[in-house]
Amino acid sequence: MKWKWMVLCIAVMLLAAIGAYVALDPEQQTLDERTRTRLGGTYTELADGISHYQLAGPADGPVVVLVHGATVPMWTWDHLTASLAASGYRVLRYDKFGRGYSDRPATDYNRDLYQRQLRDLADRLALKTPFDLIGLSMGGATAVNFTAHYPERVRKLVLIAPVIHDFEVPTVFRIPVVGEFAARLVGIRFIVNRFADLLAAIPDFDTYHRLFLEQTTYRGFQQSLLSMIRGDALGNYDAAYRTVGEQKRDTLLIWGTHDAEITRDMIDAVRGYIPGVRFKAVEDTGHGIVFQKPVLIRRTIVDFLGRPP
Repeated sequence: MKWKWMVLCIAVMLLAAIGAYVALDPEQQTLDERTRTRLGGTYTELADGISHYQLAGPADGPVVVLVHGATVPMWTWDHLTASLAASGYRVLRYDKFGRGYSDRPATDYNRDLYQRQLRDLADRLALKTPFDLIGLSMGGATAVNFTAHYPERVRKLVLIAPVIHDFEVPTVFRIPVVGEFAARLVGIRFIVNRFADLLAAIPDFDTYHRLFLEQTTYRGFQQSLLSMIRGDALGNYDAAYRTVGEQKRDTLLIWGTHDAEITRDMIDAVRGYIPGVRFKAVEDTGHGIVFQKPVLIRRTIVDFLGRPP
């Protein structure tokens, strides 16, 4: 009889876990044409799905492309977009697949997907002349990977606290099934809390916090997050950095000295791979640098790119 009670207890625990998994599902909305009409914005269909993007600034201005990081969508660049557009640049920013209002396709969220999305979007918008490319965190890795493969398409490169290697992710999220439960029960809350810690002191925190939470309610968000973690998107980009360093391109590297996610050792590795990179260390600033020091970031980047003629 004892084993029957054990089986019953295990069955009850499994049912309780499944019930909690279903009950805690925040993904109650679907990103479809009707939803996007209500949300507004600009969209285009690419090979892997629909991408949400925005163009700002004069139509004839030199193009700057902004690539956001792993979890925060394209509104990461609100302050920088306005400044670059006012300086005469044509600014393109977009939501990576799985984030913001772009599709969450059922595919592998690896570095090839993000590189392909940037290439296809640039092609769709007919960006013929070389553009300046700016990437933040994992977006920095995407920018480096893109530049390594398409050097003729990139004029100047700006990397802000970029991922290069050894980016730690809890092992539990890499385990099939277990990772799904962990992501549902604690993982989404973890990235929301991480976001809050990075940006808690900014004036528009409530607005951005609402936007961050909103993206987690569209179906496919958790799947895209787990796929990104389990693949090579946060892996080792040393070879790409080495290739970019051999291209002799004007490159700017910006980093906050209190960044606990992209360490000094990682930044030193970037500087080693890209000889002559212009380096700007920002004191008393962490991984939320673009929100924490928006004026300094804008000034540093505009000075580096130069004002259009």
